[in-house]
Amino acid sequence: HWSGGQAMLFFETNANGTAITAYSGTQNIVSDFTGATYRLRETNRGTGNGVINTYNLLTGTNYGAAVDFTDADNNWNNVNAQKDEYATDAHWGTEMTYDYFLTQHNRNSYDGAGAPLNSYVHYDVNYFNAFWDGTRMTYGDGSAVNSFKPLTSLDVCGHEITHGVTNFTSNLTYSFESGALNEGFSYSFGKAIEAYARPANYDWLIGADFF
Repeated sequence: HWSGGQAMLFFETNANGTAITAYSGTQNIVSDFTGATYRLRETNRGTGNGVINTYNLLTGTNYGAAVDFTDADNNWNNVNAQKDEYATDAHWGTEMTYDYFLTQHNRNSYDGAGAPLNSYVHYDVNYFNAFWDGTRMTYGDGSAVNSFKPLTSLDVCGHEITHGVTNFTSNLTYSFESGALNEGFSYSFGKAIEAYARPANYDWLIGADFF
């Protein structure tokens, strides 16, 4: 990268790290290293070009204002008042969902062609929901109803990404009976992914980690 007539080199490389997640204990993750800090991004999976990225919405709703989660040593133990430790649940959960569809169904990301999997954490204030909007996953931090626990559990990650798989396969209309099938497939795959990635600690209740 050139700036002001001087050459400055910036590089990004995948790095194996450790995450102390809020819901799934200590897990191995892949982040990237910029030369100065680690970020919740990786290009090891899929066709590359940043296939798994996890961003911080800072309790806002403007995706263009999202920033990176960062860590100094790639040992992600990011407990703070903002609940940033839950971001590694979303990142690891996305990695595990990608691995599940690839190893169990030979499917490369939700579209079958290595599409980037972008997650946005800390959406809005007191937002007790998570959703897939056709291109990305978004997670609220919860509300008083669930003791303000973010919705980044493994089964919900799998659930939301499966909506993408449905979009690119059957494309079930999200209303009435077809909408019920759309949700049902996401529930089923969400739990299958939890059993695949966390076999010693799974159940058949969606969202049991936070609710």
